[in-house]
Amino acid sequence: MNAMDNHRGYWSAMADVVPLKARWTQQDWMAEAVCRGRTALFFAPHGEQAEAREHREARARAVCMTCPVLLPCRDYARRHREQGFWGGENDEQRIELRRRTRPPARPAHLPPIAAQA
Repeated sequence: MNAMDNHRGYWSAMADVVPLKARWTQQDWMAEAVCRGRTALFFAPHGEQAEAREHREARARAVCMTCPVLLPCRDYARRHREQGFWGGENDEQRIELRRRTRPPARPAHLPPIAAQA
């Protein structure tokens, strides 16, 4: 008896699952990106120091500035909260942009506005 004999129902159900590509592989504009195949330039290695990051990002930015899909790339990274260097921006710049453009939160201590009679 095979160890998988008890799981036949599981495997037959799995046959109905449609595999989807990761969301970033579904973007048509990525085929035109100048950075294709240059992952190390756009994503920090573990333990990267500040000065090394500045140099790596300066090189990445130079590549981005020549790219025909700079704006769709930037928009994608902003919408999906991507990490790394996308569309000429690093993740810290995108976080700052979100912080600046977020609508102000309503203070919790104020009651809701009631209709004036």
